[in-house]
This record gives sequence, C-alpha cells and structure tokens, in this order.
Amino acid sequence: MDVSDLEGKIIGPTPLRLSPERIRSYVEATGDDPDRWAETAPPGLASAALFAVAPELLSHPAIQAQGGAAVHGEQLFCWNGPLRAREDWAVRGEVRRVRHRRGVWFVDFAIRMTGSDDEPVVEGESSFLIAGGEPPARSGTEEPEPLPDHRGDNRQAVPACLPGEGEEIPALPKSASRADLIRYAAATRDWNPIHWDHQSAVEAGLPGVVVHGLACVAWMCQGVARLVPGAAPLRRGRFRFRRPLRPGVPAQVRGSRTQGLGFSMSLQSEGSALITATIEAAAG
Repeated sequence: MDVSDLEGKIIGPTPLRLSPERIRSYVEATGDDPDRWAETAPPGLASAALFAVAPELLSHPAIQAQGGAAVHGEQLFCWNGPLRAREDWAVRGEVRRVRHRRGVWFVDFAIRMTGSDDEPVVEGESSFLIAGGEPPARSGTEEPEPLPDHRGDNRQAVPACLPGEGEEIPALPKSASRADLIRYAAATRDWNPIHWDHQSAVEAGLPGVVVHGLACVAWMCQGVARLVPGAAPLRRGRFRFRRPLRPGVPAQVRGSRTQGLGFSMSLQSEGSALITATIEAAAG
C-alpha cells in the first residue's frame, strides 16, 4: 500500500467532548478572553475536532513509510453554530483526494463534527504535504531553543470596535512560549513532536521547535471574533501556511475589513507574512 491507496479512507466517527476545563486550558494557552469563553469554546478550538481523527491518518504506515514529516499547507474551517461545552460531539474524517508531484504527496482531508441531531457544527478541509525522504519544511540551520517560559507580547483578545469597510482592524500582538505549546497540545491533542521536541523538529528540516500552525490560526480567529458579539462569531475561514513561527518570537495579527463581514488577514513577524487568510464573520 502507498499513500494513493488512502484516497476514500474514512476515520471515525470519533467522540469528542469539550469540557469547561478543556476550554479554559485552551483559552489560557492561546491568550483569548476568559470572560467570553466558558460554556462555549472559541472558534479556533475546531482544531480539537481535526485532531480527534487526523492522528490516525498521519500515523498510517503508508505515510510513515515516506520518512518525511507532514506539513500543514492549507486549512479551511466552516462554523455553523456555537461549540458548546458538555455536549457529546462526533467527528468523522475522510481522505478526499491524494496527489503526487515532484516527490511530495498532497493529501486533502475533510472533517465533519456533528451533534445529537447529526447536523454539522464544524466542517473542515486540511491539505497535508508529505515528502518521501526529504523534509518538506527545510528552512535553515539549527537554532538554540529559547527558555521554556520566554515569549513576546501576547495580548489578550478583548472586545474591539468593528471597523468600516476598507479599514484596518486593530493589530493584535501575539507570541507563544515553549510552555504555551505544551498547554496548547494538551487542550487540542495535537502532539506532533515538532512542536515540543527539538530533535524531531530539526530532523523535519526546521531550525527547532515551532508554534502549532493551528495555534496561529486561533490568534487570527481572535483578531476577527473580538469585533463581533455572540457565541458563534465566525462563519468561515481559509488559512494558507507560508512560514513557521518559532516560540518566543513576537508576531502580530493584522488585517482589514473587506466587503460585508469579510476580512483579509495575515499573521506577520519580522517583516514576513507567516499565514494569510480570508475570514468571514457571522451576522448578528
């Protein structure tokens, strides 16, 4: 079996419960507003739905046989309602498409998170890049690891005024320490070792441990969610991962309102856009 044989593979349904304690841990790890999120989860915790099923895919022998680490290329989330605590959710994953080009496998993986009525509250599509032999994330020489609690300004996502069309949103400074990454992994179950083990990150072609891509997505969701009220502030977000962020390095969520409740967003650090996104807020 090779990676192409995984096309059509179904994983789950897998049960998922977002307890208030888990939500609290996630809010703390990502610097969100604890006064807002308690009985419902922030939109970014849709990552827990992805990682309820994705590990079974990424640990599959056909993928492990490639010898290269999986890199997140793009992520789409659609939110159809609030992520309520204490509700019993179910997550189903499906490998929609597999392609091979220039030694790299491109795996498109879809998820669907449903409640007791079988209606989806979250739908998502992930694009994973898997290289045979040569790490797809090759990005320079090894760097020393920062101290466990070292981070830059990690501003809490408190409410802000909705800008007019064409206007910029207030910049939101963000940074994560290595300890934050462990807290984030515990809340989402994203235990990819490139986010906590230095040697694994180096072997994957990185200079050292990097911040979870979906933790950065959480920050970008915060950048828009703080502008609109309600327990389900976002409708849709598409994120393209360009460069990783190292722990302790300062970053900023920046963006502008486009048309209606649409936003063009980026996560920037040291003069570069690490992630770009389009996010659509939900109407009140």
